[in-house]
Amino acid sequence: MDYLRVSTEEQRRGYGVASQGKKTSRLIRRKTWEHVGTYKDEGVSGSLEAADRDDLSRLMEAAVSVPRPFDVVVVNEGRAIGRVGRAFWRWVWALEDIGIFVAIVDGDIDNTTADGRGEMRRQADFAEREYETIRKRTQGGLQEKAEDPGSPHIGGRPPYGYRIEAKGVKGESRLVIHDGERDIVLLVYGMVVREGLNLRQCAIRLNAEGITCRSGKPWSIANLRDRIMSRAVLNGELIFRGGHAKTDADGKPLWGTSVPISLPRILTDDEAAALRRKVAARARKSSRNRAVYPLSGRLIGLCEAVYTGISRESVSYGRRNYRCSGKSDSIPGQGVCACSYVDAEAVEQHVWSEVVTLLGDSQKLESLAAEWVGMAQGDQSAHEDRISDLDRQIDSMNASIAAVIVAAAKQQQSPEAIGAATKALNAELRQLQEMRTEAATWLTEIEDADRRARDLKALAEMARHQLAGMTPQEQAEVLALLEVKVFIEGPIPLRRGGVHCTVQSWYRTAGVQIPAADLTDDQWSSIAHLLPTGRRDRVRRSVDAIFAKGRSGDSWPMLRAVYGSTSTASKYFNEWIADGTWAKVNEALPDVDRVPIPVLDLIPPMRIEGRIDPRVMLIPEERSRRES
Repeated sequence: MDYLRVSTEEQRRGYGVASQGKKTSRLIRRKTWEHVGTYKDEGVSGSLEAADRDDLSRLMEAAVSVPRPFDVVVVNEGRAIGRVGRAFWRWVWALEDIGIFVAIVDGDIDNTTADGRGEMRRQADFAEREYETIRKRTQGGLQEKAEDPGSPHIGGRPPYGYRIEAKGVKGESRLVIHDGERDIVLLVYGMVVREGLNLRQCAIRLNAEGITCRSGKPWSIANLRDRIMSRAVLNGELIFRGGHAKTDADGKPLWGTSVPISLPRILTDDEAAALRRKVAARARKSSRNRAVYPLSGRLIGLCEAVYTGISRESVSYGRRNYRCSGKSDSIPGQGVCACSYVDAEAVEQHVWSEVVTLLGDSQKLESLAAEWVGMAQGDQSAHEDRISDLDRQIDSMNASIAAVIVAAAKQQQSPEAIGAATKALNAELRQLQEMRTEAATWLTEIEDADRRARDLKALAEMARHQLAGMTPQEQAEVLALLEVKVFIEGPIPLRRGGVHCTVQSWYRTAGVQIPAADLTDDQWSSIAHLLPTGRRDRVRRSVDAIFAKGRSGDSWPMLRAVYGSTSTASKYFNEWIADGTWAKVNEALPDVDRVPIPVLDLIPPMRIEGRIDPRVMLIPEERSRRES
């Protein structure tokens, strides 16, 4: 089995996996090994660990299958495994623990012998030093350019409203205003500030006028917001190494300092402030009375778009629902999906009951925990043996260095000569110490994962009692910790886009059961005086239609065959519940036979998946310490 990898930069320079494959194949033939397959990752950084590379992850999955499909993995160079020691050694050790060795074409080495392991350490050390040198050189050059006066272009696509001047000219490329995009920014500014349009209305007008975004596609609301409300447009600046930069433990950018890069202004300060106020005012208005939806963004429809909460509580007897985001014409004018609304209360209760069951099932919870732990679940005893072996090698290397120093001192050699004589040995010692540190770190992670697994059952017992009374906000936090995703896999048993039967909703709210049949003449006479008169018994038919609707939950059109036109019944019902007449009607029928409101199955076929966030496996005291 061979593994091939090239980075994006190597691809740009014209290198590919084909040349690596020829070299690994030659070594396999020369060793008279059987070549059983190839795994390859193209455009993948050598700093990523095995779990973060697609084909290398598949290789590791195959390695633990029974029977084992291969005994040796061949790579062209050590840096194919990884440019950093962590990526290199964790992968090599994981294979060692299951009895699989690694062979490197460059130098014709493998880890089946002590000499081979020593040469492998040197290859890993060289790859990491090379990686650090390239990274420091690149990041230093970017930092220097960002600090140049003017509006230097550091790389990547220019922000909307700007273009690159002198592109490709080393040290000369600058960001300047793009005339066409500036005109669109000003056009949207006028629509929002002067005409009072929202961003959705702006997108509709731009698309109607044939004005597209930079890619040539129609404007979506999100795309328009990101472009028009950017720091570049509103503030006239970019931040190099800003919010997305890698940081150290203190939160400082890892490879240099943050640098504000001034850009020529498209909007004045006053214009930018006015645009912010108008857009923010519309956003506040749309977010009033927003209900809590724990499954927003976690419920995935048949169209593969996510569902988000949408409240109908402002409508009389309306309910909370989830609405598929595929129904929103994010690009106005384009088609939308046909996914139905999902009853929020029903699906939340179902998913939450599954979560409670999960936290009461230690085996299921441990299996999810094992998925989160991933490669940290190594062979603990093998790691302990490896650390002991490294300790012996370190002791031996220290003894060798001491012996060289003693011998040199007896020969009265200078300190410089002694340093030169021990230089290579000290370098080897540092490598061994670094490997020992990495092995100890990994062992700690495994022991920590084992400890957490032992605590899962106790946590589950505790959580099982606490989960029942959790608020929707607290439920949302637990679902986030478990990384819950709910996939709808079949039709949704709702009618009319998920709106509940208004008649059933009234009876459910009032706590009253529904008359079991149409009214008799005596029963009708007891309530007729409460209701308006109508031609040809139209009012009586409307009352019976309302009762029938409550018993069945059917839509009004489905009742026409028995009760005639139901538009009048719908109109009457809305009027009677508004003025209190319908409550009086039910009070005037104390002896009528009634039936419970039917319980409809509102849950579609669904699959619930999740992974364990480490915080969910901590006992309360430990969690509070971690969060403080």
